Amino acid sequence: MKNLMTVFKFEFTELLKKKTIIISTLVIALIAFGITFVPRFIGGGEDSEAYEPEQSFYSSQIYIENEADKEFIASVFSNVEGVVIVDSADAVRKAVENDDIESGFIVKSLLDYTVVTSGGSMFNTDQAVYEAIMGQAIKAKNLADKGIDPMQVFESEDFKLNATMEKIGKDASQGMFIGFAMLFVMYMLILLYGQSVATSVAREKDSRTMELLITSTKPKVLILGKVFAVGLMGIGQILTIILGVVLGFVINKGTFPEFVLVMIQGTTTWDVLVMYAIFSILGYILYLFVFAALGSLVSKVEDVSSAITPITWIFMIAYFIASFGMNMPDSTIMKVSSYIPFVSLFTTPIRYMMTSVPAFEIIVSIALMVGVTVVIAALSIYIYRNGSLNYGNRMKLRDVVKNLIAEKKNSK
Repeated sequence: MKNLMTVFKFEFTELLKKKTIIISTLVIALIAFGITFVPRFIGGGEDSEAYEPEQSFYSSQIYIENEADKEFIASVFSNVEGVVIVDSADAVRKAVENDDIESGFIVKSLLDYTVVTSGGSMFNTDQAVYEAIMGQAIKAKNLADKGIDPMQVFESEDFKLNATMEKIGKDASQGMFIGFAMLFVMYMLILLYGQSVATSVAREKDSRTMELLITSTKPKVLILGKVFAVGLMGIGQILTIILGVVLGFVINKGTFPEFVLVMIQGTTTWDVLVMYAIFSILGYILYLFVFAALGSLVSKVEDVSSAITPITWIFMIAYFIASFGMNMPDSTIMKVSSYIPFVSLFTTPIRYMMTSVPAFEIIVSIALMVGVTVVIAALSIYIYRNGSLNYGNRMKLRDVVKNLIAEKKNSK
């Protein structure tokens, strides 16, 4: 235990001496802190006047072909700002060609018209506004023709149903943003520090430092001390950034929109935070041991990138499963992946936050995560120890596993 603490302190101190880690952590924390001030500057929390859209085409022209309908249609649009009744269809087309208006209308009858618009226009709301105005006018005309007062009909239709939604279980929509944020944080954390620990182990082997270290203490102590030091540094970095976000949120809480506050309050409960902490830390340590083992296989630092490619692909697949599964937290792939330790660090907390997960599934998922982490740690220690005997030679994981199994059989 004493040797483990010695190795841990040494590795952790070496990481603290790297100014790039400290500076990058502080810069990211300050940026995260600054982002929480955005609602204050854009007035997200201030009461703003309700926007009332004007009933206007802003600039549009209408040509009415049928003389019988001309007076009625002209009266309908007489109070609509920006609409001009013109004398010919060519005038409408020319105005559109010259970009004087976005859309124009050639009206053949009350129910038949042509929209003239430029080919480059992708989003055009003029037609919807035209149909809304004309539809209301035609409805009023038809009612009046039948001797019915249009105002009485419109007043009878002027009501609003008030609905209150009662959700049984958890609201998956509220956890979407938090889920993506945590997913991205863990993705970057594991990739950055996983590659760091693999490179560190490979560098020791390349410089023959490993040979000297193993003579002074056990390989188990060396690999555990290194992984725990790197792991703690990564966790400390994330906690510093989270502290910046929390501090900024507390200062600017009153400026955040109500839906953001509801979303945060509904998802950042203590049980959700504990669940994320358990699976994130266990999964983080699991991947660090895998990266350390792969770093022990190579004989040169230059070979690290190719050695860690398989686990990087597995990790990316796990990330994409969690990303796409976030829209379907109760899907089969999300449930199955909750029992796969390399994926469950993402999927189980997401499922727990977004939907109801039985307690036994969580217990089994944690047990599998712990069990696989212990096995990978043991394999990592074995590879690290054998790495000292294979300087200049790159070991194959398949051969290492075969040797380990053979040793276990011979020891019985």
